[in-house]
Amino acid sequence: MASNRAILDCYTDEPAGLGVPPFVGVWPRYVAGLYPQEPGYLTIDDLRLIRYVEHVREVVIDPVVGRTHIEVLNHTRSPDEIRHLLGSIDELIIVAGVQTPGKYLSARPGTLREVHKLLAPFRVRRILTGPVLVGGTQFRGGSAPQVPQASEFDELHPFVFESYDDLQPLALKGATLIQQMPHLENRIVEIETGRGCPREKGCSFCTEPLKHVVQWRAPEQVVEEVRTLMTLGAKAFRLGKQSCIFSYRGGDPHEIETMLSGLAALRPAVLHLDNANPAMIDERRTELFVRYLTPGSTAAMGVESFDPEVTEANNLNCTTEMAFEAIRTVNRIGGYRGENGCHALLPGINILLGLAGETPDTLEKNFAALKHIVDEGLLVRRINIRQVVPFPGTPLHEQVGRKVLRQNRRHYSAWTEKVRREIDMPMLERLFPLGTALRDLCSEVHNGHMTFLRQIGSYPIVVAVHERLPLNERFDVRVTGYMRRSLSAECIT
Repeated sequence: MASNRAILDCYTDEPAGLGVPPFVGVWPRYVAGLYPQEPGYLTIDDLRLIRYVEHVREVVIDPVVGRTHIEVLNHTRSPDEIRHLLGSIDELIIVAGVQTPGKYLSARPGTLREVHKLLAPFRVRRILTGPVLVGGTQFRGGSAPQVPQASEFDELHPFVFESYDDLQPLALKGATLIQQMPHLENRIVEIETGRGCPREKGCSFCTEPLKHVVQWRAPEQVVEEVRTLMTLGAKAFRLGKQSCIFSYRGGDPHEIETMLSGLAALRPAVLHLDNANPAMIDERRTELFVRYLTPGSTAAMGVESFDPEVTEANNLNCTTEMAFEAIRTVNRIGGYRGENGCHALLPGINILLGLAGETPDTLEKNFAALKHIVDEGLLVRRINIRQVVPFPGTPLHEQVGRKVLRQNRRHYSAWTEKVRREIDMPMLERLFPLGTALRDLCSEVHNGHMTFLRQIGSYPIVVAVHERLPLNERFDVRVTGYMRRSLSAECIT
């Protein structure tokens, strides 16, 4: 008997958890596990595709010249099959919520306004769930969030579970949903190890403390889900659905090793991590992650600001001294090059603009700290610079809202360009010297005569090859030059 419902994946991006292709988020899988029969799976790209077909007789997603249309690239079916599925179901469960706005190479998340517009022709019960229900969603940093309107949906349904014992059967049952996803061989699956913020009081801007109390998943539960997903065809995984992986089960090295060794024994093609609180990074934990992860992983550190006044005003993770000690530790232990051409484990740094207490002088302090990293010879895989979105319910929303953004935004563009030119460029040259061979990159999109590729991983470097390669295939390349936050390369034959 066919299911009478489907899941619409609008792609999620949270402080803890990424679900924008090529990442496979937890939300659609968990929701699928709620139902006796597996729901159908659609993406926001599917809705866009049938809308485009209504206006253009034939949609060329990847034209012979020009750019790949990433807004429809991740469709799951033909236009006729999409319409048939939408016409045959009673319920559509919409998963949405971008709370860490970013730039995406091969996908574009759906907004609430877009979903409402694209679903207008279809008579189907609409149930909204996902992180969007806590604070809202916003595709662009520095903007006011979109908050769901109950009048536009038949139901706003928070997905909650009391414990990981309750979640486990849903996670295992819903795992089969990945078989409906396009190009599974080139996707990396998010795995949840914990929820909530382990800190007594979280950062001012973060939505994670609003969603959950702190809980940690048992090592055997994490391993069991990965094993199940691997039997269904998944090969790459990221421990990304937690606010700090170094804090796993109180930061107990024995518990961390039990989980990591169990995962490594399954021999996934990729095993990476994501979020890390610099204050929790020490030699013992770092050694464990370097031992069991595959090369090319990035520990994304939520430094947010190197200005002590901003750190205090927003209750940020760590002081500048803590951040530098964590960066040095990860470099010392994980700073060697692995077989895929990338370093074993490197730090990533998040900088957030628009926080309480920020002044123009804050930008100078941030730049000075980043320059110090370069001058000290340390490696940082990437520096993410974002403008904050003050989501309702967060302390930042109550403290200053968008006031600081409005005051200081005129300084951001020039400052960011300075970082990209004077920090990122020399760092790229240090990370990937000319002639460096990078292995097993997936070709994702075209733009003009160029193909953009990345390895499957947590924060893989974008590589441009000056020829139109077939998409969704794997290539080895050799670095030939540097661009803004990316590399140019040639294929190795």
